[in-house]
Amino acid sequence: MKKIFFILFLLITGLVQAQNISPLVIAMPDDILIGITLDQRKLLIAPENDTTDILVVNAVGDTVKRLGFSEDFISLQTSKVGNLQVKLLPLVNNTQIIGVITTVCGPACDSRINFYTTDWQPLAQSDLFPETSKESFIKNGVDRNSEAFLNAYATLDMTPVKLSFSATDRNVSAVYDIKKYLSKEDYEQLLPFLKEAPVTYTWDKFVYR
Repeated sequence: MKKIFFILFLLITGLVQAQNISPLVIAMPDDILIGITLDQRKLLIAPENDTTDILVVNAVGDTVKRLGFSEDFISLQTSKVGNLQVKLLPLVNNTQIIGVITTVCGPACDSRINFYTTDWQPLAQSDLFPETSKESFIKNGVDRNSEAFLNAYATLDMTPVKLSFSATDRNVSAVYDIKKYLSKEDYEQLLPFLKEAPVTYTWDKFVYR
């Protein structure tokens, strides 16, 4: 029932004409794109068909570099340790919502994903993206009662996950960035139990699955 009400909410709040990423970058709240002036925002989205790196310096002295850009996607290196990705996601009623991934690396990378209407009103992340835990990255079929697994699993007291939007489709990849957090010995002990490929989440025009 909760899911049905949420879908109806998206249909109601999505009553905005489909658009490309450029006007959304201009209107992006300052707490997402920090210290970037209007003129700098215009530079980051122009020329739209140019894939050459574009640089601006924000109000706190960090260099912001455009890494990727298309009609529905932008990726920005926001500092030496930060990255921002914004993706337009279509709904079934020919409208869109916005997905935003913010990543900080220090040295392991950790991301958070948030969602907004096209006028930047927050949407509930838990309704749109499944919970990602360390369990998401353990291979299927491992013997969880084995001493080797229990010893390796005991080292996992945090879950640094690097999320990334695909530039060419709407998938989100999740990488368990645990190697830089663990000692070499602990990581080698854990490695046989980890999935070899990133976990991929696909957009079904309502939620990620």
